[in-house]
Amino acid sequence: MKGTTLRTLRQWHHYIGVFLAPAILFFAFSGLIQVLGWQDQRNPPPAGWVSAIAGIHKHQMLPKPRPVEPARKPAGARPAGDDDHDHGGLAPLKIFALLVAIGLFTTTLIGLTIALGTRNLRRPALIALGLGIVVPVALLIV
Repeated sequence: MKGTTLRTLRQWHHYIGVFLAPAILFFAFSGLIQVLGWQDQRNPPPAGWVSAIAGIHKHQMLPKPRPVEPARKPAGARPAGDDDHDHGGLAPLKIFALLVAIGLFTTTLIGLTIALGTRNLRRPALIALGLGIVVPVALLIV
């Protein structure tokens, strides 16, 4: 490839990466929450921010308020949304998924640091970063 083509590709990679970085950070963090199963807690129920993040991660929208469950349930009844999957313990794949989420989050932060440290590309990178924050938030609340 020609040098100008590679330079152009690097610039596009730079701007697209900075634009997508906020979403990558969000989904890496919310994926970590999903792997740990914080959103599935029943007693006590998860914090509101955990439910909100899980709703955005799983359904790309803020969760709707859950109806209040009755105090007594018939014997042998399972909680809503309960399934046969084990949510406790750290299986090898769960550990790997946690490491992937942490690694993705960390390398994205490093990439942002490098991208914003490049003086001649800093202003367009800040614009791309701002758009990468504003666009998904606007799409979420529309």
